[in-house]
Amino acid sequence: SSAINNYISKVKKLGEQVLEMMAEGLGIDNTRVFSRLIKDERSDSYFRVNHYPPCPELELEISGRNLVGFGEHTDPQIISVLRSNNTSGLQISLSDGTWVSVPPDHNSFFINVGDSLQRQLKWEIVSLGLR
Repeated sequence: SSAINNYISKVKKLGEQVLEMMAEGLGIDNTRVFSRLIKDERSDSYFRVNHYPPCPELELEISGRNLVGFGEHTDPQIISVLRSNNTSGLQISLSDGTWVSVPPDHNSFFINVGDSLQRQLKWEIVSLGLR
């Protein structure tokens, strides 16, 4: 639909701006070095909508029940632009292995560096573990 295409276009533009600001902050002369990768029409960027219903039985996970959700992972792409819609559940792993909840905020986006950007920057910025 046109509403979804419009939303994707705006989120993609946000991603481009974030990548250009990151390049500038890293002192890279060509600030479009990363954003051009997602501006390209052949870019493999994608849009996904996930819905995870509340899981009050989360404490029962140890009992062997299968719960819906993503397990611990890193994102493979350049960056991920996530919107929580005021829904909690996302956690990031700090360098010491501690898991910290990302506070939900319906007015904000969560930008996560992906594995691809981490490799391009030779680990100057790291891809965080997520769950």
